[in-house]
Amino acid sequence: MPNNKDIKKEQQQDVAQVNELDQLRQIVFGAAEQQLKQQIASTRSDLEHALSKQNSSFNDRLTQMQESINQRFSNLEQQLQLADKSHDDNEASIEKNLANLSSEHEMFASTTLQDFKNIEQALDNESQSLTRNFNDQLEQLKTHLESVSKELSSSKTDRKTLAKLLATMATNLEDDEL
Repeated sequence: MPNNKDIKKEQQQDVAQVNELDQLRQIVFGAAEQQLKQQIASTRSDLEHALSKQNSSFNDRLTQMQESINQRFSNLEQQLQLADKSHDDNEASIEKNLANLSSEHEMFASTTLQDFKNIEQALDNESQSLTRNFNDQLEQLKTHLESVSKELSSSKTDRKTLAKLLATMATNLEDDEL
């Protein structure tokens, strides 16, 4: 078994070899490695900057789109409210007009019924008046006919005169009926 001193010695030799290897790498690849690290750092910086810019642009577009959507929803909501109000106003107007028309219909029906009753009463009164007037005239004609008939009988007028008189009376009766 190796002792502690041997192990330490071996470790020191390994460290020395690694240091020498690092120095050789630095000599051979130092400039290229440094340039490669700078390019990687630059690319990373550019990529982070581009991602940041893209993220900012995306956030701006998203915000604009959200505002646009909110504005359109607001406009649509206003239009819906206007349409609802218009429909409510139209409905209220129609109901009011319907109530007015119903009231007017009832008044018209009542007035028409009263007018029909008045017309019927007026017709009845006129009919009764005409009947009385016709009966009065008929009685007068009967009386006149009887008087003329008595006069003819008593005066012994000829039959032609009597026929003319009766024809004249018939014509007068027809005229009165019209």
